[in-house]
Amino acid sequence: MARSEAKDTPAAAGGDTAAFPFRERKRKLDGSIHDYETELVHRDGRVAIVRFHMTRGGGPPRLPVVVPAGSVSYGFFWARRPYNLYRWLDPEGNVIAHRLDAVTDVRFGEDGLEYRDLVLDWWVLPDDTLLEEDRDELEEAIAAGAISPEDAERANEAARQVYSRYRHIIDEAVALERRWAH
Repeated sequence: MARSEAKDTPAAAGGDTAAFPFRERKRKLDGSIHDYETELVHRDGRVAIVRFHMTRGGGPPRLPVVVPAGSVSYGFFWARRPYNLYRWLDPEGNVIAHRLDAVTDVRFGEDGLEYRDLVLDWWVLPDDTLLEEDRDELEEAIAAGAISPEDAERANEAARQVYSRYRHIIDEAVALERRWAH
């Protein structure tokens, strides 16, 4: 996939909105690739928004988050930011949680998007509790030389931005969701 430009192109100025199978591809630090079939909600030169229907219930391990069957996740991917955001809503539209991931190499293509995962994740619970995951895994990868100094710095920059701006990031995503998803 070609890297998207930071500015809108004439073709993208109005944005691309359609609901069709659209692949989200996550490249993990260990080289594994995880593909998710989503629906494209909106894409322009700066952001792509996808929707994923969670047909099964459950929840992330080790967290007080319950995901009812029929919930939906909106994924927000910015071309030039060191994080993405998932906004999880129950079938009635209530917030279950938000998750932010440290990422790099975000690329938008015609049939999907891809990015490299940089290990760190954060959860924002409905009561505004902010939880960080996998700091120990990142530190081990740094110590083992399994992550480049540039990627380690990008992950830590994502942490700085999430800790200082997570409420603003979520509010921006809510505004984008209202504009493009409804």
